[in-house]
Amino acid sequence: MKLATFNMESFGGDRFDALALQPRLDALRPKILELEADILCLQEVNAQKTPASPKRQFQALDLLLSGTPYSRYHRAASERAPGKGPGDRHNLLVLSRYPIASAESLYQARANPPLWQPTTADPAFDKPQPVEFDRPVLKTEIDLGGARPLHLFVVHLRAPIAANIPGGKTDARTWKSVAAWAEGYQLSVLKQTAQALELRLAVETLFDADEEARVILTGDFNATGETGTLRLLRADPDDTGSPDLASRRLYQLDASLPLDRRRTVIHKGRSQALDHILASAALTHRTVDVRVFNEGLADEVLDADGDEQAGSFHAAMRAQFDI
Repeated sequence: MKLATFNMESFGGDRFDALALQPRLDALRPKILELEADILCLQEVNAQKTPASPKRQFQALDLLLSGTPYSRYHRAASERAPGKGPGDRHNLLVLSRYPIASAESLYQARANPPLWQPTTADPAFDKPQPVEFDRPVLKTEIDLGGARPLHLFVVHLRAPIAANIPGGKTDARTWKSVAAWAEGYQLSVLKQTAQALELRLAVETLFDADEEARVILTGDFNATGETGTLRLLRADPDDTGSPDLASRRLYQLDASLPLDRRRTVIHKGRSQALDHILASAALTHRTVDVRVFNEGLADEVLDADGDEQAGSFHAAMRAQFDI
């Protein structure tokens, strides 16, 4: 089984325009085809308004997939609210050769939302406000044909870029004070770690039922392997301090690669591995190959105005399992 993840870099507009999409189709179709994935996990897929449906549709994605094996795959997509269909931007999708038994968009169901009250907001908050997620996690259960299903979580965590503080900026890019910026940055980190906690608790529910569960977390984590976010999700025995909990550890499969081979983003000349595949022990022991498709990867800042923007500034990643 080959499972791949790919951030599509905000693919598709608000309205469907096949002609305007052509440069992106030409750039992205070869990228997804070379993955030869049995399960393809996508981030940043936009959905389009259509006169015929009250819900947005993935018309741009349908055009991208037409004529490829993925057009015949089973599909699951995140929803902005239960039954409301996809959001306008940055949806999560799973395309699977195997049947998808269930799909769910996870917001805050297990962890109590943290409360936050900045000191620099103008107007000031009269009381602490709950911290809400910008987008959900997509949880799917996939029937691999054996006794145990695959529990697959597709993620796109909050980027560590300072979140907006009311009255904190002079314009869209300029902060009024370091204090306001610092509180905005702290909020973005809080959102990322809060969502990671929600995700880890969802995994714990699976392990409570079956400690040999087949679990994969994949997508754009907006975090490198040494960050607190990834440590929280992995739950290494060195961190928990309990051998009895070792079976619940998640393994970061891409960590086995040297940095030049696992980088998924280049930012101002600096290589970063922000996209990952984490797997439970039951699947880690069946991993036969991990590859990042980062040949010719463009710099998301230095190349932002060039032809490279038609593709994606993220590299795709694929893991192969002997199942």
